[in-house]
Amino acid sequence: MKSRVSKLRKGSRHRSGLASVELAFVLPVLLILVLGTIEVCQRIFLRQSAVIVVYEGSRMAARSTSSNADVMARCLTMLTQRRVNGATVTITPADLLSQPPGTQIRVRVSVPWANNSPTRFVLQDQGSIEVDAYMLRE
Repeated sequence: MKSRVSKLRKGSRHRSGLASVELAFVLPVLLILVLGTIEVCQRIFLRQSAVIVVYEGSRMAARSTSSNADVMARCLTMLTQRRVNGATVTITPADLLSQPPGTQIRVRVSVPWANNSPTRFVLQDQGSIEVDAYMLRE
């Protein structure tokens, strides 16, 4: 009986060393998977934020009483509320108040990756998200 207990103890020490080696191989893969998932989810959030801002901005721009300043202020407020940094908003045409009903209006939001990534371990920060929305003036 005593020899069996000593064999079990020897095997468990050998086994714990093997577990350390397995952890050394698996931990980097697990970290890359977790951090990559966080980065992908952050980019999905940024894209959705840009879509919401463009949609709301174009809805406001379509009103006959809205000016470019009103639309720009609304878009920038929404971007701030959603904690999006470094985004640019472009409204075409340049003067909304002088446009007749039926004029096509474009609102574009461009969000750079580099200013909005909490982790930069897996995905590169090059490029940006650009979202357009078109509506007709009322």
